[in-house]
Amino acid sequence: MYSVIVCYNCGQLLLTKRKQKTRECPHCEVRISTERARVVGSATTAREASELVRTLKQKKEKMGFDADGDNAFKY
Repeated sequence: MYSVIVCYNCGQLLLTKRKQKTRECPHCEVRISTERARVVGSATTAREASELVRTLKQKKEKMGFDADGDNAFKY
């Protein structure tokens, strides 16, 4: 099982295995506790989870939100 979480430092989406305790964000290099992070989706396979991340990112882009700007998207 996989989870899609949000980095609590930069707001980017990350893919983790459910049993994973921590994950380093490749965008801002912060070590994230997967237990504290906000889960925005889950999937049974890595491919399914990857598609979910892609879909959520596309949704964010269509709405005109910029994670680095003042109008950060809330998942």
